[in-house]
Amino acid sequence: MKALTSAILLAAVTACGSSVAASPPASTPTTAASSHQFNPTDLAWIQLMVPMDEQLLRVLAIAEKQAADPAVRAFATQLAAGHRAELAQFVALRARAGAPTANAHEGHDMPGMMTEPEIAALEKTSGAAFDQLFQKNLKEHLDQSIVVARSITKSGQEPSTKKLAASIAASRAAQLKQLEAP
Repeated sequence: MKALTSAILLAAVTACGSSVAASPPASTPTTAASSHQFNPTDLAWIQLMVPMDEQLLRVLAIAEKQAADPAVRAFATQLAAGHRAELAQFVALRARAGAPTANAHEGHDMPGMMTEPEIAALEKTSGAAFDQLFQKNLKEHLDQSIVVARSITKSGQEPSTKKLAASIAASRAAQLKQLEAP
């Protein structure tokens, strides 16, 4: 599992390129020990989670309309509210870090994210088959979010980014338990 996490973060950092390194404001002295500077792991995670959350919000909106089970619709609505707030935090962190707004992961088939054809298939599915497919994809998203968030708590540097990662790891674990409850 650790190898998978390292590989994902390495791929994300590589995809983001070296031009995303955050620079402190001109009035702040640059030191290796600066606790307010984003390291490449922080940046890669932020740039990964923005499109992951944006995509999940699209999928949750579909579930809110198409889920056959009212409990699935309610769960999608609950998750959407939390993910909208979370996305706002990521966008603010990305801006503070001075990271590009372009999606460095667009078109990539990544763990925890559905491809566009998978989303199109989900849109065309209904009834119990929809609920099952939605829950499968949501589980993958939650599982992957936990893995990557935990790696940030260990390898990240910027304090508010690490705090958000710890919060996400805990909330996703709770959401996963709720999803898997009978």
